[in-house]
Amino acid sequence: MSFSATWTQFFPPRDGAPLTEANLPSQAGKVFIVTGGSSGLGYELPRILYGAGGKVYILTRSKDHAEDAIARIQAHYTGSGIERQDMTRGSLEFIPMDLTDFVTIKSAVQSFLEREGPDGRLHVLVNNAGTGARSNAPLTRQGHEYHFSINCLGPYLLTQLLMPTLIRTAKDSPQGSVRVIWAASVLVELMSPNTGIRKEFLQDTQSIKDHNELYATSKTANWFLASELVRRQGNTGVVHIAGNPGNYITNVWRHIPRLIYYMFLPLLRDPVHGAETYLWMAFSESVTMNGAAAGRYAICDGRWHPGQRADILLALKSVDEGGSGRAIECFDWCEWKVAEFVH
Repeated sequence: MSFSATWTQFFPPRDGAPLTEANLPSQAGKVFIVTGGSSGLGYELPRILYGAGGKVYILTRSKDHAEDAIARIQAHYTGSGIERQDMTRGSLEFIPMDLTDFVTIKSAVQSFLEREGPDGRLHVLVNNAGTGARSNAPLTRQGHEYHFSINCLGPYLLTQLLMPTLIRTAKDSPQGSVRVIWAASVLVELMSPNTGIRKEFLQDTQSIKDHNELYATSKTANWFLASELVRRQGNTGVVHIAGNPGNYITNVWRHIPRLIYYMFLPLLRDPVHGAETYLWMAFSESVTMNGAAAGRYAICDGRWHPGQRADILLALKSVDEGGSGRAIECFDWCEWKVAEFVH
């Protein structure tokens, strides 16, 4: 990957996002799920979608934090003078979910399905929730590696459980408009090992101890999952797209040593710009099924990556296609890890 490809992810063009809350079309009648939707990007995105008329489900751990976020979002549009005349505000609902416990993911989906009813719809699922690199992280309730459970396995399980609803919605929606957004990171390219994920890790998750690598590879896995889901389920009409939303002042830094955080602080932006990246991934006509199947990867402020690492691009291809097949191996590993909760 070139220096310029890295540079532009830390220093994107100023005010370069093609989609913002100022020009987002009305989302009235559409249903969204945003995970981790009580702070950071997960606060800003529901705020914008609600302001555009969307029905937004916020899936996160803390009821108090979610209710506080909902109150702040509603207050933002009440008597603020910023309301667009062509918009009717939507609705916001909280559903509890903890990505370290797969039981709560199944419960969250069941609650969503009950609220939406048998003909319920879901237009966009944003797998936003995640954790930063955490030293000496504990295993999760089901005994999984911490970073992978929160950043990868949990979102994958959630997505699989919601696929019937997404597919049903895609059948009577404009082509390519029903989407699943997978959050990655610039560290996918800066810190992940050759082929993105070590084969040794897939064989034994205890074989890798470096928490920075575990974080980077858990985000790489999201790119692999998005690509493989489109390759395997492209006929469903649901587009899966992964990308680096950017670098922002959010709670993802809470486990990072303070010194490192303050070193990076000058590079961190307001999380609203990350929400604008998600808007582009969710609504841009530039995002297509064919592009997603080819492994196209979004970066901050709504742009395509100018040139990904060659070994990761090869990992997206099967051995028969001249690649390493690591994305296929990762997908199969994720399926195996969540199998008992899917059925």
